[in-house]
Amino acid sequence: MFKKTLTFVALIAISAFLVGCQQQDSKGAKVGFVDTGKVFKECKAGVEGMAYLKKESEDFQSTFKDMQKELAGNQTKANSAKFQAALSEYQTKMGAEQNRIVGALNDGFTKAVDEYRKENGLDAVFSVESAVSFDEKSDISAAIIESMNKMDIKIKAE
Repeated sequence: MFKKTLTFVALIAISAFLVGCQQQDSKGAKVGFVDTGKVFKECKAGVEGMAYLKKESEDFQSTFKDMQKELAGNQTKANSAKFQAALSEYQTKMGAEQNRIVGALNDGFTKAVDEYRKENGLDAVFSVESAVSFDEKSDISAAIIESMNKMDIKIKAE
């Protein structure tokens, strides 16, 4: 009986040892956090995009003021319609330009984040806005800005 008990205890010890050896590392997922607002404001393409949109807006404001002066002295239905058409055309153009620029930035951003995640063995990347708390060491915003600055992101329409 003693031999059977000793054998049984030895089998349990060996089983526990084998199970312990087969367990995978369970430290948790490796993640990074990125400040999307900071990336879009500080990357070269984001700065160029904002400057381009600002210039286009200033150009239209100048034209808009000239049209207002012309309309003030000669307010007819035709002039009002011309003014409304120009305003509508500007809003459509600027909306399209803004969407195009944001789309180009988003494409570059997604590519930069995906490449960084793969190259650095991260399981996931989250926006800092979604984090309740995180260690600043896991903020990858600067690396994403650097990566996007190396890309040829088209801001001006060709």
